[in-house]
Amino acid sequence: MNRGIFRPKRREITKILAASGVAVTLTAAMGTGVSHAEGSSPLGVPTSSISADGKFFAPGLNTVVKRTEAPAENSQLSAETTSPVAPAPTGAEAYYRIKNGHWIAQVCGTDVIQQTSGQGKATLVLSVDQSVAATVTKEVNVDLKYISAGLGWSVTSTYGVKQESRYDVPEGKWGSIQAFPLFDIYEGEAWSGVGGDLPTGKRVWGYKPAGVCFNQWSQ
Repeated sequence: MNRGIFRPKRREITKILAASGVAVTLTAAMGTGVSHAEGSSPLGVPTSSISADGKFFAPGLNTVVKRTEAPAENSQLSAETTSPVAPAPTGAEAYYRIKNGHWIAQVCGTDVIQQTSGQGKATLVLSVDQSVAATVTKEVNVDLKYISAGLGWSVTSTYGVKQESRYDVPEGKWGSIQAFPLFDIYEGEAWSGVGGDLPTGKRVWGYKPAGVCFNQWSQ
């Protein structure tokens, strides 16, 4: 896998990953609190929490996570399918089968989908109702439709996220709320062979929009 791809590990809900020298924390718990993070980027996201490819960040102290749908938990998904390997080995018809699709964690995307700001003393309100596209990272050359079948949901679709957050800005302070998409991360294993019974050790990940990460702070 390329260094720039965000790589979640299996069967862990809270974890720290090192990618290109940057430690990234993933958590399945909701972030709470609204204090301004020291050393944050212009988007109010601590740079140390951003993945190496710049596409995701871990919820921090100033992030409130609100889900649109219930968490998937760490449950197995039953759907499986096969995909021709390209190119196939000489004299063999090999296939990738995506097996054991399961939810492993949640993470925030770095694309701002909505924002508001204002001078305190005041209460900021940000209501979000947006459609967000799913995304994928993978270690094998497998078509997205087979990943969809293997994970049990469409990785090429968009999903609606709808939530609201309120933030009280102290008097004399300038407050901000920025909304980012929340993604559930699903992982599947790639198996090969005509019967799909040979483990490759390679994996695919699907990122399904599931809610909103509100970063809110005052300064």
